[in-house]
Amino acid sequence: MNTSTAAGSSKSAVTMKRQVLQASILGTGSALPERIVPNAYFVDELGLDTSDAWITERTGIRERRFASNGETLVSLATEAGLRALEAAGLCPDQIDIIVLATSTAAYRLPASACLVQQNLLAENAVAFDINSGCAGFEFAFDVAVRYLQSTGGNGLVIGADLGSELCDPTDRGTVVFFGDGAGAAVISTRGGGQVLASRLHTRGNPQPVQAKARGPITMDGRAVWNFVHQVLPGTINELCNEAGISPADIKLVVPHQANSTMICSAIEPLHISRDRIFMNLAQYGNTLAASIPIGLDEALRTGRAKSGDLVLLVGFGAGLAWGGTLLRL
Repeated sequence: MNTSTAAGSSKSAVTMKRQVLQASILGTGSALPERIVPNAYFVDELGLDTSDAWITERTGIRERRFASNGETLVSLATEAGLRALEAAGLCPDQIDIIVLATSTAAYRLPASACLVQQNLLAENAVAFDINSGCAGFEFAFDVAVRYLQSTGGNGLVIGADLGSELCDPTDRGTVVFFGDGAGAAVISTRGGGQVLASRLHTRGNPQPVQAKARGPITMDGRAVWNFVHQVLPGTINELCNEAGISPADIKLVVPHQANSTMICSAIEPLHISRDRIFMNLAQYGNTLAASIPIGLDEALRTGRAKSGDLVLLVGFGAGLAWGGTLLRL
């Protein structure tokens, strides 16, 4: 793992081809709340000075899901985990590690991962949370992969967040972006899959995106835009350089789903066609740490990604934190 002040720095490690890690994705799963919240809700129900057209044009979001009727972070994470286990053909007691990425933990103590472990009856696993904001799944995935390199076995990596809980309902600059959901992946040292490259970064600066204890999330939109335009193409280039490939070789990029206009603009200099950038933001909004595993699950289920493909996962968010993983599925 490498941490630096900027992606694409001049450090020799950027161009150094590092060891390939054996890690296969055996199965994925996702869970979304039943309640669908269209853009019109913020005008008709909350009375905000915005419109469906304004939100759609500037963010790419048309609707999102909000937890209701007893749905919780833990219930969604558990459901996503169960679906991933079913897809992998494994029983819960075959899992050796559970890493849950979340910024909206159910309790201060214990870790939400332990509650998911309890629900799954995954009695042989070690379970813990990681909070790295919207980049959390990338951090959790990297930790789990490297843990399994030394122990062998199987891991369950989950990204789950209730973005709706973070928002001030009167702040149109944040509340229209976020939704709730969970996604999961079962990874294993067996199988033919590989991690060809992986990078994690942090730059301590809470100002662009933060949510103080018991307070709502706040964002500096211009600072976030500039941050993403710096680190997103830089991280993709880092991973490609490390693996000795070109961006043209990537079958699919699954980015954190933050803002479709921002993401496509940031990636444009790399000449990766839009049909190779996975987006489901219109249906789910920004689900924080859940967005990448939800996207990966959908891509695999719909055939946009399949065994043998080069798939790049890349996340960015509060911290500031960002990172990516280049996979051979």
